[in-house]
Amino acid sequence: MEKPLTGKNVLAIGDSLTSDGRWQKEFERVTGAAVTTHARGGVGIIDMVFGLGASDSKDMRYDPYTGANRELPPLEARDFEGRDAVIFYGGYNERHMEYGTIDDVYPRDDTLYGKFNTVMTKIYSLLREAKNGSCRVYMIAPHCVGRYDWVDADGTEEFPKGSGRTLGTMAEVVGNIAEKYGAAFFDAYHLSGIGPDNWNIYANSPVALRPDYDPEKKYEAPYPMYADQAHLNGEGYAKMGRAIALFVQKNYQNSCI
Repeated sequence: MEKPLTGKNVLAIGDSLTSDGRWQKEFERVTGAAVTTHARGGVGIIDMVFGLGASDSKDMRYDPYTGANRELPPLEARDFEGRDAVIFYGGYNERHMEYGTIDDVYPRDDTLYGKFNTVMTKIYSLLREAKNGSCRVYMIAPHCVGRYDWVDADGTEEFPKGSGRTLGTMAEVVGNIAEKYGAAFFDAYHLSGIGPDNWNIYANSPVALRPDYDPEKKYEAPYPMYADQAHLNGEGYAKMGRAIALFVQKNYQNSCI
């Protein structure tokens, strides 16, 4: 049987969860679409669109186990030509950011809302330049993660401590931005099937602490004792890819009715 998005072209924009490439493979298997990836580990959402080094704020520079961490150029109109869907999936490296207000604009306002407004305005501007106004834009909220060497908090906990900000509250920000711009929103924090009660099953590391941690050594990351329980293992990437695929194909088909 022909898959629902066979022949469709998708652009995936993201950070290390996307530069890994594995969720896209499952997405292609489920939908039949072809995915082109524009992503790099360790970048914030400004750099994802405007190119590596474009952000002047102190985005967390975490370089995970991906193999796709090349220089990341700015997106151009030609990147959006012939695309049927754009998937914007990021925010993991922005947990330190204050949220600000829905009308903030970066760089005037160095806030999470400010950054999201700037990148979404740019994406829609590039779609217009590419004469591709029919392309559907999807925003994916980060899923619930565990600790790792750059963040001393899992997705349910405040980071920074006392800020009141969790990945659950970040999902609300992403949803508000998606509604503002008319993008489709997938709340991976609540709906991906990787949540507070089971994220450890799908995490890159099955243990919380690094067995090779040496307290006498100097490390770049601030919490080097933690293993990587933020990124996913093979089963986790496949589960995430299926969840995104089922959401996108259902939304895409409904939007074409």
